[in-house]
Amino acid sequence: PATGSGTGSGAARHRWRLELPAEPVTVRADSARLQQVLVNLLANARTHTPPGTTVTVSVRPPARAGGPVALEVRDDGPGIPAALLPHVFERFARGDASRTRGSDGGGATGSTGLGLAIVQAVVTAHGG
Repeated sequence: PATGSGTGSGAARHRWRLELPAEPVTVRADSARLQQVLVNLLANARTHTPPGTTVTVSVRPPARAGGPVALEVRDDGPGIPAALLPHVFERFARGDASRTRGSDGGGATGSTGLGLAIVQAVVTAHGG
């Protein structure tokens, strides 16, 4: 897997890993929307985890011929509180501000609470 500390605001405080399959996979999707999903998931992981967190992006080939390719973003941060789990994909849902960081290291993230709702809509539109 590839690793790096990233660039840009807040990125250097995290460890970034990329896990790709040995053989290339073909994904039939709207590339702009797929990029939007990945950007939103990575921004969410960066914003809502403490410095030193490892964020891993994995691409897994289909389990069966013609099956779906899995794209996964995960981190080793503290996780989402159980009380918030039912709401993470709701529009304007935002996590506990005391657990989030802005570019200044404080609690304000500038988040609209739309990122994961957009992710869910795009993934659903693609059959996931």
